[in-house]
Amino acid sequence: MTPVPILYVHHRSELGGAPTSLTFLIERLDPARFEPHVFCPEGPVAKIFAEAGATVHTGRVSAFTHIWASTYRRRRWALLVRELIRLPGHLRDLRRTLRARPFALVHLNDSPLIAAAWLARHAGIPVVWHLRSALPEREGTLRSNLLRGAIRRLAAASIAINDDVGGSFAVGSTVIPNAVDLDRFRPSDSGAAKDELGISRDRLVVSFFGFIYPLKGYREFINAASLLRASGVDALYLIVGGAVRGSEFFRTPTGRALERMGLAADYERDARELVKRLNLDDAITFLPFTTDTVRLYQASDVIVVPSRGPELSRPILEASACGRAVVASGSLSGAGLLLPGETGLIVPRRSPDALAAALAEVLRDPELRLRLGRNGRAHAERMFDSERNADRTVEVYERLLAGGP
Repeated sequence: MTPVPILYVHHRSELGGAPTSLTFLIERLDPARFEPHVFCPEGPVAKIFAEAGATVHTGRVSAFTHIWASTYRRRRWALLVRELIRLPGHLRDLRRTLRARPFALVHLNDSPLIAAAWLARHAGIPVVWHLRSALPEREGTLRSNLLRGAIRRLAAASIAINDDVGGSFAVGSTVIPNAVDLDRFRPSDSGAAKDELGISRDRLVVSFFGFIYPLKGYREFINAASLLRASGVDALYLIVGGAVRGSEFFRTPTGRALERMGLAADYERDARELVKRLNLDDAITFLPFTTDTVRLYQASDVIVVPSRGPELSRPILEASACGRAVVASGSLSGAGLLLPGETGLIVPRRSPDALAAALAEVLRDPELRLRLGRNGRAHAERMFDSERNADRTVEVYERLLAGGP
């Protein structure tokens, strides 16, 4: 049987949760059945897609953002102008790629790829639209409805990464959680991991994984650490990830201009200044972005995911796979990713004091941490297995290839 060529379209050049999740899928496709290709901008993501086994086509991508963490308002409308400038080049580059192979399906790796969806549909290729982030809760209702309408018209099928995202779009998506490599991310003795990292075995470790960005909740995390210290809880706090744009970017003319216009900010500098103001230099350690996070999870006693938006993020999956207790905010239900009271604690109010109270409960109760971590691993094996979730995605492909809805 000739392998079926599928084109995946990804819109950003930097590494993150969405491209990582796509590599899990690509790596687990049967090469005798499918031939994966990826269209994306040049940059680090192109390399990881190639390493996963895809044929990579680089080109310009225009993406019109409208999700809870990134929407157009005030000066940010200038970003829409930037995308409109990119649009003709994006259409030319993607059209050239679509003509290079008789692709049977186009799989879009996030919601902002409206132009790519239109072009694929115009070429007569069924579109699978992967929805990875919820719509804004209150802002831009008209834009939300227009995006929902575009998905209904242009997509042959859609996949949502959790219950909250699926409910936000309400377009009948198949819910398939992101996957984790359960062989790599697995429970391990925290003492040995702490030894490797030069941390005392007796020190409690609380970790935040993700880009340093306000909506990820880094300020709430730092302020909660200050409140915990004041209440007598001694712990080491790790912030793993760094900023989307580092300090060197803000020393360039472009970076300085964007900062003056209010279109970008050096959030890592802001985080470090907040740590200094709160006299937490000896309690909070910043670690740069890395794809090798397993031992950091295993050295942690609690993982904190203090989202300020309406959903949960990838560190919850990886923490659960490593058998670590989770304290999170963002979703009241857990979205199928976290089982409240069973695999972690949900903070209903997005504030440092509420976060600190939940953390204090877990940090002071080793039996609770053990139970949450053990249940988290079992839940990860049920929900986040990469082979099983790849098979579920392939079921969507097979249905469309057979002419089904």
